[in-house]
Amino acid sequence: MKIIPLVKSVLFIYECIRVMVLAAVLVLNETDPSLFTKMVLAAPGALFPLMALFLWLDTERYKEYLPLFAAGKGIGIFTLLGWFIVSQKVTMIGSFHGIAIIAELLLLSGDLFALAAVFLIIKDVRNLDTAVPDMEDK
Repeated sequence: MKIIPLVKSVLFIYECIRVMVLAAVLVLNETDPSLFTKMVLAAPGALFPLMALFLWLDTERYKEYLPLFAAGKGIGIFTLLGWFIVSQKVTMIGSFHGIAIIAELLLLSGDLFALAAVFLIIKDVRNLDTAVPDMEDK
């Protein structure tokens, strides 16, 4: 497919922007007493831009990262949805007002995009694997 290279580049750019926004939020909340805990919980998110970069540069070589990327995004989506329910921000009890809620909804929609992009890349890799016969069989 011709759209896959564009999807890979947009995925990498989104992951970089996501990490920069999370880092900026942590820096701006420097007086928060739970800052260290938030940094520890946000640190694994720095691996997603690296995986997206590797997949963008050479998908065939790093295709083993695709299920890991999809699993990480799935866990992140369910964690964010669970946080919405526990904090009662985006439920019938809460409301949709506030910068934090809008930012969390943007992160959720971005993660859903990233998960869809990873599934699209997985489908493309599988199509390439089945279309090209191995040279060892001959």
